[in-house]
Amino acid sequence: MARKTGSTLSGKLGDKIHYTWHGRPCERSMPQHVHNPRTEAQQAHRLAFATVSRLSSCMKEAHLIGLHALAVREKNSTYALFKHLNKDCVLADGQVDYASLVVSHGPVPPVDLVSAHIEGGTLAVAFDSRATRGRAADEFHLFVLCPAAGAGQLAPPVPRGAGALTLSLPEGWASCTLHLYAFLRSSQGRTSDTLYRPLDPHC
Repeated sequence: MARKTGSTLSGKLGDKIHYTWHGRPCERSMPQHVHNPRTEAQQAHRLAFATVSRLSSCMKEAHLIGLHALAVREKNSTYALFKHLNKDCVLADGQVDYASLVVSHGPVPPVDLVSAHIEGGTLAVAFDSRATRGRAADEFHLFVLCPAAGAGQLAPPVPRGAGALTLSLPEGWASCTLHLYAFLRSSQGRTSDTLYRPLDPHC
């Protein structure tokens, strides 16, 4: 539907599209045919894009923090950055390479995840609390992704020196395969690269 602002039209009217270009009103014809051969490669690309888009929405609590500093530097959104960084994590058969997903990227040295286990519906994670000079104030962030539920949960951050974090999981998650993504965030807002750990309750 076309809209009229003063003497200027914008939008579709009949078989014409009206728009403004460099301040001048223009129009063009609607295409008679849209070339869409639906090739195998084209369908695979669409599947990958749709899958990464869903992951971006599901994991937004993590990448809104973990990719924020990089997004500011690149004058981009964390949603767009997440999709760009993870576009190759969707395999040809549509499966996701969870180990390669990036939710955080930056110059802060990461910590090692020492252990992770679930007991009574609570996830307990231990990590290396040792800090180099000036790093004691870093925050440890943990995001838990449950593909079976199509959802994720961000744990409240803890100081690096705590060395441990616990998180009450939603009902049913304790029996599912979970994917843990951890990163550090400094007091200046800089972050570390993503650390990944799978957690399979059946192993």
